Amino acid sequence: KMDYKARSGNIQGVLAKLLQEFEGNLAQAKAKETDAVALYEKLMEAKGVEKKSAEDALAKMEKETGARELSKAEAKDELTALTAQVENDKKYIAQVQTSLAEKKQEWKD
Repeated sequence: KMDYKARSGNIQGVLAKLLQEFEGNLAQAKAKETDAVALYEKLMEAKGVEKKSAEDALAKMEKETGARELSKAEAKDELTALTAQVENDKKYIAQVQTSLAEKKQEWKD
C-alpha cells in the first residue's frame, strides 16, 4: 500500500506541474491573442482611413478628369466656332474690298 501511495503522489505531483504549465501557457496565449486583436483593430482602423483617403482622392481625380474633358470639349467647340468666324470674316473683308474697288471705280468715272 505504501508503495502505491508513493507512486500516486509522484503522479499527482507531475499532474499538478502539468496543470500549472498548461495554465501558464493558456494565460500567455490569451495575452498574445489580446495583443494580436488590439494590433489588428489598430491596423484595420489605419487601413480604413487610408482607404477613405484613397477613395476621396480617386473621386476628386475623376471630377478633375471630367472637368478637363469638359474643358477640352469646350475648347474644341470654341476653336471650331472661331475658325468658322475667321473664314466668314475673310469672306466679308473680300466682299468689302470688292465693293470698295467697285465704288472707287464708279466715283472715278
